[in-house]
Amino acid sequence: MCKYFTATDDLGVKAIKDMDPERRSTRVMAGLMKAMVTIYEPGDAPHPSLPTLREFLAKHTDPETGLVSYGYAGPTLAIDPTPLLQLPPEYLDYRVGPGSSFVTHEALAHSRSRTSGQSA
Repeated sequence: MCKYFTATDDLGVKAIKDMDPERRSTRVMAGLMKAMVTIYEPGDAPHPSLPTLREFLAKHTDPETGLVSYGYAGPTLAIDPTPLLQLPPEYLDYRVGPGSSFVTHEALAHSRSRTSGQSA
């Protein structure tokens, strides 16, 4: 089973995305693009060209910030590697697929208003 890790909102990058690829430019929305890393466990059959977690961290970890950053579909995205490094050591040899997630500002605002309403 794959494991998924997504960057926190504070590491997100403001972006604009076409939400309806079949009818270009009809639903362009602003939002937050965040780094997302998929780790493929044994039996998941990842593509052999994907790097291992060890290779990915070695290549993309910024020594100054300690963050893992990579270019994906335009902007450079970053993720805190702490949760990745807390995995059992055998995960360093599992293949990873870097990617991104996108959430509109509208959805973020709705989510935040629901969360703050529940804590009141």
